[in-house]
Amino acid sequence: IGLIKKREASTFDPTNEGGHGSTRYISWKDQKEGSYLDLPCIRSNRYEPYLAVRYCSELPPFQEGFSGYGKNKMTWAMQLRRSGYQFSQLGEAFLVHYPHLDSKSRLEWNKKPKELQKVDSTLVVDVLESKKGSNIDLLSYKRARVDALFLDYKDWLRDNVTDSSRVPMCENALNDDVRLWVHRDAEDESEDSESEDNDDGNDDGNDVVEVNEELAKDTEDGAQE
Repeated sequence: IGLIKKREASTFDPTNEGGHGSTRYISWKDQKEGSYLDLPCIRSNRYEPYLAVRYCSELPPFQEGFSGYGKNKMTWAMQLRRSGYQFSQLGEAFLVHYPHLDSKSRLEWNKKPKELQKVDSTLVVDVLESKKGSNIDLLSYKRARVDALFLDYKDWLRDNVTDSSRVPMCENALNDDVRLWVHRDAEDESEDSESEDNDDGNDDGNDVVEVNEELAKDTEDGAQE
């Protein structure tokens, strides 16, 4: 806390509101050692806090399709939340993230077609749906392949893991899907919505999603985020 006050350190990550914005850092500064503070809600599906969990047979596995960089931690956190895990922050507990060079997998993730080089992440869809983006081979880019895999994962999570959430999404939660490079057609989204209305789910939260090998083939084994 002293380093933060002297601006020699900062909470992680001030540039990633979705990834860490659900953590109540201001409240954490005043928490007593060893005390727990339950998070009232989650502000983004991209929430990927540093977690300490009790290992047991019911603990959801990581989805192996998301190897290397891109959506590996957040998809696990999504399944933990849906499975009924409570997210609490621990007083006076912290770790230090040391800056490092980008991994090979991150460098691959960063690649963009020239049409998207200077486009805000929330406006990518507008470009892709325009004449300017009609000739882009999206699936030749790792980020698009991972986004497509993520859409399949969300369908799997909805259909196979009963919603036992104890921590709701916040009323002002971010619309994370606007950042995706790949989107469902309107007809597909309508069918998915009808399926969700008629589906009761099941209790098997440990099944690993069957991934499309073509989409996942280049998610190399590089360092995790």
